[in-house]
Amino acid sequence: MKRPYVICHILSSLDGKINGPFMGTETVAELSREYGAIRSQMQGDAWLYGTTTTKEFTGFAKPVLEEKNQVPEGDFVADDRAEMYYVSLDTEGEIGWQSGTFDNRGRGKAHVIEILTEATSAAYKAYLRRRGVSYILAGKDELDCRLAMEKLYELFHIEKLLICGGGMANWSFLQAGMVDELSLVLAPVTDGGKGAAALFTQLPSQKEESPVEFTLEKAEKIGDGGLHLKYLAKNAL
Repeated sequence: MKRPYVICHILSSLDGKINGPFMGTETVAELSREYGAIRSQMQGDAWLYGTTTTKEFTGFAKPVLEEKNQVPEGDFVADDRAEMYYVSLDTEGEIGWQSGTFDNRGRGKAHVIEILTEATSAAYKAYLRRRGVSYILAGKDELDCRLAMEKLYELFHIEKLLICGGGMANWSFLQAGMVDELSLVLAPVTDGGKGAAALFTQLPSQKEESPVEFTLEKAEKIGDGGLHLKYLAKNAL
């Protein structure tokens, strides 16, 4: 199959959490800069985030939908020549966008692509079209990770994609064999928080999947006691 090369690039605590009070420490502040520098060096064509993470980035803005809408069948490509893409999972059609261009915390402007399913409402698809937000349909009722990656490659020419959270997005693509590499920045800190998002989290609707094994390619000390670990996923297709 033709798809982007996919790197899951994450900063986590020692106990595998990717959010929580530990993120406010000086240690993590320093390693966040290292994390950003590594991300830039990867020179990806796109970032991909889960629904919850994107809601946080967009200030939990909600879409304002019109009652009667008809949209053409299939995908909607508003821009297939952008220098950078911001890809968001949003199968329920929950995220509010101002336009098809998003400036994500100073990382530069990127064209927005939403990953929906055939079951996502026509009203939400029409909403995206009015704002110039591209979308692809990947799956009938549930997310088809493989189809999503094939379409991102075919329709938008994305050759390298970075998945940067949250845990459910990370796991969904990993267990589907769509992650080639795990780039983990490990911070020497923990807060013991209960309920904080984990590096990999199974969706409630998913059946229990087989474990995924990795091969360690690189281990490098960075910052004040941090580690940058590079793994290759053994189940990559």
